[in-house]
Amino acid sequence: MPRPTMRQLARELGISAATVSLALRSDSRITPETTARVKSLAASRGYHADPVVAEGMSRARRHDFYRETIGWFLDVSPQAQPWLGDLFSSAGERGRMLGYQIEFFTVDFEDKAALRRTARMCRARGIRGLLLGPLEHALVDPVLPWGDFSWVTIGQSLVSPALHRVGRDYDKDISFALSRLRAQGWCRPGFVDDNTMHHLMGLPLLRAALVHYHRAEDKMSDAYYTAKLDRPADFARWLKRNRPDSLVLGKSFEERAVELHRLVAHLPQVELSPPDGTVCTQARFVRDYASMGHSAMTLLHRLLADGEKGIPRNEQTIVVSSAWQEPGPAELPG
Repeated sequence: MPRPTMRQLARELGISAATVSLALRSDSRITPETTARVKSLAASRGYHADPVVAEGMSRARRHDFYRETIGWFLDVSPQAQPWLGDLFSSAGERGRMLGYQIEFFTVDFEDKAALRRTARMCRARGIRGLLLGPLEHALVDPVLPWGDFSWVTIGQSLVSPALHRVGRDYDKDISFALSRLRAQGWCRPGFVDDNTMHHLMGLPLLRAALVHYHRAEDKMSDAYYTAKLDRPADFARWLKRNRPDSLVLGKSFEERAVELHRLVAHLPQVELSPPDGTVCTQARFVRDYASMGHSAMTLLHRLLADGEKGIPRNEQTIVVSSAWQEPGPAELPG
């Protein structure tokens, strides 16, 4: 008579196979009565766990099994981006749970020959899935063998092609910024990014400006502006022409363009991308890099399981909203 399976034991007892598995391991989450019933039936039916399967499941529960290697393309090494530590560690932890090891590749996307060599290296190592970004610079149609790999891009830096993407929910964050300004009585905001950040948040800021002033009674004809860091006179003319009473600002000019900062220092501002890892001395957004890393690895795992490669016909976007951090009490020295 063949040995029964765990599922057969579960059906006979009227419980789930997962409960049977836990009971056979004397897991404390299962009541003593259920554990006794499971072990009694298993003994009477001659059930014994397959040692190979049991070892495999044990390794999976310990998160130390290996499935394959994932590649991660960046234009700046992880070590040079400590503010993204939560992103890398979260993706790595999620990858280990799913059986993946991550190998980083720092790539010069302008060097087509180097891109081809890196892609060949990935294929030679059996890498099927690649994460791309976040990138320091905008990237448009890089010469990559899209059809050879499953891809997930992180952030907004890849302008095209359109891949499955995990990124920040700028629309929700900007909406929250506007609510903060309205609560303080400021109802005529300007929406400003600059030429170094435009590829990241230009479209969300433009959308927000159009929606806000479509509804507002006090119209502003040119509510969205991309400042050039070396052209303060142009920015001054935009401010004089539009007279905003506050700003939703992509990133502060304070340490990057002193002249531009002086022009707006008197205006209430909500900054979308404050410096990471600094002491919180004023209310600000805190990006949820941990959730982005977890989501990116989970999405890539699904693509690999489904055998989906190349540029998707209908790309999926997962957006993660930021937290809002109020300044806490100062820490006592010593």
